[in-house]
Amino acid sequence: MNNKLKLATMDFSKEIAKWTMWYLPIMAVIYILVSLFVNEAEVNEMSLYAMASSANRIFMLVAGILAVFMFLELAISLGLTRKTFLNAMILTGGVVTIGLAVVTWILSLILGMMPWFGDGIVAADTAAGPLAHIISHLMTTYVFFLAGFIISIGFYRGFLGGMIAIVLSLGITIAIDAMWTFQTAGTVFNMEMGEYGSSNLLLTIIFSILLILFTIAVLQSLIRSVPVKVK
Repeated sequence: MNNKLKLATMDFSKEIAKWTMWYLPIMAVIYILVSLFVNEAEVNEMSLYAMASSANRIFMLVAGILAVFMFLELAISLGLTRKTFLNAMILTGGVVTIGLAVVTWILSLILGMMPWFGDGIVAADTAAGPLAHIISHLMTTYVFFLAGFIISIGFYRGFLGGMIAIVLSLGITIAIDAMWTFQTAGTVFNMEMGEYGSSNLLLTIIFSILLILFTIAVLQSLIRSVPVKVK
């Protein structure tokens, strides 16, 4: 990793990490209120980590959408190439995804020590173990960030490009969700698939990596010709 890429990754990661400082407290407050005032067994047993798993993905999707509009022109004005900017953002997405998951888990662990809150990794008992859910959380959240990045590049190129990017990103997010829902939920269309999914965790990971590589390839293709107006 060259020095420019390293510094850019650190700077972008710090900036996006700042966004989590308002997101996570809000998420924690919502979780506390729901846990205290909704009297349902599944909700009462749900941990913050389990409730936040979907919200984290949406947060990273939005972060990806904002990334180009917030950082691209600044990066180019500071002498970074489009390729370096993209590589820094790809690394940033991974760093923030892992950091967000770790902080969410720590908060969940702290709340789980209190009698009013759940302490499990998942929202309900399923055939898949905690490891599958943790890997699912990390991979799907990261793909959502990349999908948001595709949307932002698309709209940076114009309205039509943005609409095409939304369709492409929707397909990518549906694909990664389908892979891991099939792996972790235990049921698909009311058919028991837990044993099948549990025995194919490695295969799901492989297909997820291939989808990530495909998404990165799309980003590399789009970033080459994206117009940049440096102020």
